[in-house]
Amino acid sequence: MLVVTYFKSLNTGTISSGSYAEISWTPDRDITIKKMLLIERSDKSLSNVQVYISIADVPYTKDYVPGSAVGSDLEYCWKPDLRVPKGAKIYVKITNSRSDSVNIDVVFEYE
Repeated sequence: MLVVTYFKSLNTGTISSGSYAEISWTPDRDITIKKMLLIERSDKSLSNVQVYISIADVPYTKDYVPGSAVGSDLEYCWKPDLRVPKGAKIYVKITNSRSDSVNIDVVFEYE
């Protein structure tokens, strides 16, 4: 059976220094998240950006992780291989502790 993978991107918009953005996605069918990436649109470092991830009301970060830990490369990123049922909420909160603003795409590869 042919397995098709898809990508879903959620953009935070500009997050100023000291601020945060919350984004969420509720899939309209059962999916399996294969990979999650954080892409800063100006290629700024995400080491001083904190990320909280909750999927289907289960927190996957205790309390947060640096954005760089999630990764921005398809080979070196978080690969949860996580089944998410239709209607479950995927929630991400990104806090910018840098001295300048960031604009981040949260990208999911899923089946």
